[in-house]
Amino acid sequence: MQRGQGATELIALLALVAVIGLVIYTSSQSTLAESKKAFLISQARASVNDLASAASEVYSEGVGAKRRVYVVIPEGAEPTRVYVNNTIINIGVRIDSGITDVNTQTTMKLVQGSDFPTTPGSYWVTVTAKEGYVLIGNKFLDVTPSSISVEITPSNSTDKVIRFTNFGSSPFNVTLSPQWAHAGSVDISLNTTNFILPASASEDLLLAFTTYVSTPLGLYTGRIDAATNTTESAEISIAVNVVGTQLPTGVSYIVIETFKDANYSTSTTNFTLPRGVVITGSDWTPGAVTIDIKDPSGNSVSGYPTQITANSSGGFSHTWNPAGASVGQYVVTANQSSTSSVDYFEVTACQ
Repeated sequence: MQRGQGATELIALLALVAVIGLVIYTSSQSTLAESKKAFLISQARASVNDLASAASEVYSEGVGAKRRVYVVIPEGAEPTRVYVNNTIINIGVRIDSGITDVNTQTTMKLVQGSDFPTTPGSYWVTVTAKEGYVLIGNKFLDVTPSSISVEITPSNSTDKVIRFTNFGSSPFNVTLSPQWAHAGSVDISLNTTNFILPASASEDLLLAFTTYVSTPLGLYTGRIDAATNTTESAEISIAVNVVGTQLPTGVSYIVIETFKDANYSTSTTNFTLPRGVVITGSDWTPGAVTIDIKDPSGNSVSGYPTQITANSSGGFSHTWNPAGASVGQYVVTANQSSTSSVDYFEVTACQ
C-alpha cells in the first residue's frame, strides 16, 4: 500500500515538473519571438535612417556628392513594401500575420535607383546628389537637362535638345508623354515619343516650341514623363515665358533726374561734366530690371546694358557717371520681361 502511494506521488511530482517546464518553455519561446520581432524592426529602422542621413549629407554638399551605405533588408521583408518614393524610404517587414512599415521622411526629393535592393539580405547602396533630387541606388537612364526653360515672343518658334543616355547593359524601350495643357497658345512637339535606347548609348531628341500672334504673354508650365519597359523613369519639367516688346501702358515708368552738385541736392536738366545721372523707377515687379544707356550715336555706353534689382515695393535707383561722355542727347531704357520704358537726358559741354 505504501509502495503504491509512493508511485502515485512520484507520478504527480513528475506531472507537476512537466507542467512547470512547459510553462517555462512557452514563456521563453514567446520572449524569443518578441525579441526577434524587435530585432527585425531595429534592422529596418537602422537601414532607413542611415539612407536618409546619407541623402541629407550629399544633398547639402551639392550635385555629384556620393556616399556608399551598408544596409540590411531584414528577414521577412515584403519586397513590394521596400521602396523609395518622393521623400519616403520604407521597409515593410512581415510580423505575425501582418506587415509593419518602418519608414522615415526627408526634406528633399528622393528617386529609387534600378538596383535598389528589395529582398532580404545585406547590401552596399550608393547615394548620389543629382540636380534637384537624391538618387538612392544606381540609375541607368539619364536625361539631360532635367528641366527646360525658354523665353520666347509671340509668333515665334525655337527648340531645345534633350539627351537620353543608357548606362546599363540592356536596352530601354522609352515612351514619352507630354503633360501640357497650353495647346493653341504655346505648342510643344517632339520628333518622336517612342524609341529604343540601346545599352551604353545616347540619343538626342528635339523639343520644339511654337507661339502665335494671339498668344497671351505669361508663364506656361508643364512636363514630359519618360517611362521605360523597366522600373526606370524620368521627368523633364518645362517652363515657357512668353514676353513682349511693347511699351508699358502707365503701370511701370522711370524718372530721370540730373543734379548740379555731388550731393544730388540741386536739380538741373542740363549739367556740367562730370556730374551724376540718377535713374529711378517705381511700380515695377520686384526683381531684376535691365538698364541700358545709349549715347547720341545710338551705341550703349561702357558697362551697359546692366542689371539692377527692383525692391519689394517695385522701386529702384541707379546712378551713372558721365565723366568722359560726349555731349548730346542720351536715351535710357529700362526692361523687365514684357515691360519696357524709355526716357531721355542731355549731356552738355563745360561752360
